[in-house]
Amino acid sequence: MFMARFAGLLAGALSLCALAPAVEPGFPPAQIAPPQRIPDIASGPLVETLQPAGQPVNTATMPRAVRRAVVADAAKRFNVAESAVVLVRAEQLTWSDGSLGCPEPGVAYTQVLVAGFRVDATTSAGTLTYHTDSRGSVVSCGARSARPVRSQPVR
Repeated sequence: MFMARFAGLLAGALSLCALAPAVEPGFPPAQIAPPQRIPDIASGPLVETLQPAGQPVNTATMPRAVRRAVVADAAKRFNVAESAVVLVRAEQLTWSDGSLGCPEPGVAYTQVLVAGFRVDATTSAGTLTYHTDSRGSVVSCGARSARPVRSQPVR
C-alpha cells in the first residue's frame, strides 16, 4: 500500500517537472512562488509501519537466552514473578536493521539484517510483544512510556 502511494506521489512529481518551462542559458529562471506549506512526510498519513512477516514457531524451539530475556523483562515490567510469565506466541523473522523493528528518533542502528523473533509474553497483569535478536537482546515496542529496555542474555 505504501509503495503504491509512493509511486503515485513520484509520478505526480515527475509530471509537474515535465510541465516546468525549460531555462535557457543566459536567462534568469521564471519567478515561482514558494509553497505555503511543505508536508512532513515522516509524520504524515502516508507513513505506514511495515513489520516483516514471520514464520510461526513453538516457543520451546527458540534459543534459551531469548526465552529467558523476554521472561525476565516481562516479569520486571509487570512486577510479577518470572514463573507468572507465559510465552504465548512466537514468530521467527529477520529484522531490517539493529533497531529490531522499534527505531527511536535520533538513534543510529547497525544497517544489517538481524535474525530474531517476535514474541508475546502474557501475565495476569497484561501482554507485551517483544522484538528480539537471536542472542537475547529484547525490545518491547509497546512499552514506550519510557525508553525500550534492552536486556542482555541471562545465563
